[in-house]
Amino acid sequence: MVRELICPSPAMGGAILAVMLAVAGGLPAAAEESGQWFGRAVIVTVSSKTVNVGDRADHIISVSETDGVVFNGDGKPFLDKARYQIADWSDGATRIGYKTFTETDGSKVFAKYTLKEAKLPDLHGVFEFTGGTGKYAGITGHGEYHVVLVSDTAAWDELHGEYSIPAAASGSSTPPAAPGMTTSTGK
Repeated sequence: MVRELICPSPAMGGAILAVMLAVAGGLPAAAEESGQWFGRAVIVTVSSKTVNVGDRADHIISVSETDGVVFNGDGKPFLDKARYQIADWSDGATRIGYKTFTETDGSKVFAKYTLKEAKLPDLHGVFEFTGGTGKYAGITGHGEYHVVLVSDTAAWDELHGEYSIPAAASGSSTPPAAPGMTTSTGK
């Protein structure tokens, strides 16, 4: 079976062929993005509440919120100049929380963290990326953080980790017909 393209002009035929090749797979598909991340952040505590539970000596629980900005320490675009918010919860020696990174386009990355060691003013722990929105939908990864308390409300944070973002869903595998083009089949 032979296929013949009938186009208004040879120049347009070449352009249409180039578009068809690109749409039909002549160009590589979007690949998964992954890499290492080194974030440097400045954060400020914006609210804090502590409660003495009273069921035993010095049993205090606390909830705090911090807000700030994170920069990509390697100058790469991943989470560079993003808003950085933390919701922290502690119950004595147990301290966990959630990190939210928001880029200027509204894309978000969410992470859960656990404090592993506190020798004031240094705090060390681990985090895991739990999801994202926009260009970060489906993100996974993990890493470590190191917070240094500068005052009662200010701190800096260094984050080292790795991440993986799945490739965007590909479109239809059948390209649409170009306007003004017809096909005929012959033997």
